Amino acid sequence: MATAIARARATATAATAHDRSDAPPDARPAGPPADSDARPVDLRPADSDAPPAGLPPTGSDAPPEAQPAGPPPAGLPPAESGVGADVPDDIADRVVRINALTVTGRLDEAFAEATALRESLSGAAGTGHPYALEARALEAYVAHLRGDHRQATVLALSVARIRCGAGDERAPTEVARAAAAWQLLDDDRAVVVHGRELLGMWDGLSRRGPLPAGHTELAAQVRALVESLEAQRVLAPLA
Repeated sequence: MATAIARARATATAATAHDRSDAPPDARPAGPPADSDARPVDLRPADSDAPPAGLPPTGSDAPPEAQPAGPPPAGLPPAESGVGADVPDDIADRVVRINALTVTGRLDEAFAEATALRESLSGAAGTGHPYALEARALEAYVAHLRGDHRQATVLALSVARIRCGAGDERAPTEVARAAAAWQLLDDDRAVVVHGRELLGMWDGLSRRGPLPAGHTELAAQVRALVESLEAQRVLAPLA
């Protein structure tokens, strides 16, 4: 089931890629120039496309039409949300329903279902419970698909914050996922506020040990954009 959901979600993602296909891939900047407020287009480290281990997977039942039509666009990587035999049937059924709604493009309904699932799991087991975290990651991804990048960033950051606070080995992956949502924000103040939180997480992770490959460069790109925007806000009244 994990494979089915991942494939179906990749299909929905590929559909959104078509809307941004006008920009050639080689036009993507590696990072923001020091004197520009241009957003970096793809801030994910090389290994961030690999989804983190989610709920215990079972066999695949993906229909042929759920095969991805192409690589996912820059943005929030799909959350892994497969369900295993030890997961209660009601939770499994709700995850499958969210998947079905996503595949058919009913993203508002999918988001409402994902929010309800996250709220019920968080209320019953706590926000740090593995199932509740996976539901929150799924909610963030559906928010991304429906174009609500501010909500996607807030949700992805909350997953990363919880994992960082718990010393979870998956924390760096979640920080990178949050950065992928963050880079689609178009409000400068939100970019600065959430960018500072990302940098604080990377600083905390680096104090525990070396960051994974690509994360140092990723953090440097985020820092460059945040500091550029902060400098522009200070200098604006003098212009």
